[in-house]
Amino acid sequence: MRSKIRLHIQRMVANLFEGSFSSYLNSTRGIELDELRQYQPGDEFRSIDWKATTRTGNLHVRLKLVDKRTNIFFLIDRSGSKKFGSAHFTKEEIQSSIVSILVKSATETGNLVSFITFTDKIENYIPPQAGQREGIKLARNMIIDKTESIQTNINCAFRFLNSLQFAPSLVFVLSDFFAPFDYESSLKSLIKKHDVIPIVLSDIREEVLPKARGFVAVKDLETQKVKYLDLSQDLFTKPQHKNLFNKLNLDYLTLKTDQNEEQWTGALSDFFDKRIRRRSRIKR
Repeated sequence: MRSKIRLHIQRMVANLFEGSFSSYLNSTRGIELDELRQYQPGDEFRSIDWKATTRTGNLHVRLKLVDKRTNIFFLIDRSGSKKFGSAHFTKEEIQSSIVSILVKSATETGNLVSFITFTDKIENYIPPQAGQREGIKLARNMIIDKTESIQTNINCAFRFLNSLQFAPSLVFVLSDFFAPFDYESSLKSLIKKHDVIPIVLSDIREEVLPKARGFVAVKDLETQKVKYLDLSQDLFTKPQHKNLFNKLNLDYLTLKTDQNEEQWTGALSDFFDKRIRRRSRIKR
C-alpha cells in the first residue's frame, strides 16, 4: 500500500514538470518502469521491450516515470482543535501518521520536503530539506513542538507560502478547516502556481450528536468558551471549505478519527489513484 503511495507521489511530481497528468516518458529515461504499451510512431527505438514484443508478436515500448525532483510542502494546522477526538484517535494523531507516510514516500526518490506549521500565525517554517531520515525527524518534531497560539488562521499560511519564491511544487494542507472563512483569494493564488491537496481531518461528533433529551456542555479548544448543545437537535454545519474546494475543482481527502492507520493509508492510496486516473482522462 505504501509503495503505491510512493508511486503516486512520483507521478504527481512528474506532472508538475510535464504540465500533463499523463506524466510519462516513452524512452529509457526515468526513475521507474510504469507500464508497457504498443509502439507508436515517434517512440524511441531503445525503449522497445523485446521480451514483450516476442511474447505478443507486436512491438511494445517501456513507459517510465519522468526523472524529476521537486519541493513538497506540508502546511500543518497546529491549532487547539487538533487535540479533539471522540473515537479511537485525535485529529493530531491522524496528522502525525499521514505526514510520516507522505514524507517517507516523498523522500525515497530524493524529493525535497518543507514544513510550515501554523495556528493564527506562522509557528514554524523549515525550508526544503533532502534525506528520508532527516525529513521524518523534522516532521515528528514539527508536530510535537509547542505552539504560541491555539487559534486558527488558514489565510496566513496560504499567504506565507504565496510569498515564498519557489517553482511549482506539491502542497499538502492538513487541517480540519475550522477557521475564519477568509482564505478564498489566497487559495486561488496558491493553486495557480502549485498543485494543492487539502487533507481534511474530521470527527463524527462535529457532525452528528447521539440522539437524546437534554443538554451537554462542550468546551471550544481554541476559544476556551463553554457552550451548551441540545441533544434533541441536529447539528447545523456549513462546510464552506468543501464548497470552495468543489468550486475551484480542487481534489481533497477527508480522514476521520474513528478510522485506523491502515484505513487512512488505504484511503490515501485510493484517493491518489482516482485523482490521477480522472485527470489523465481529462487531459486526453
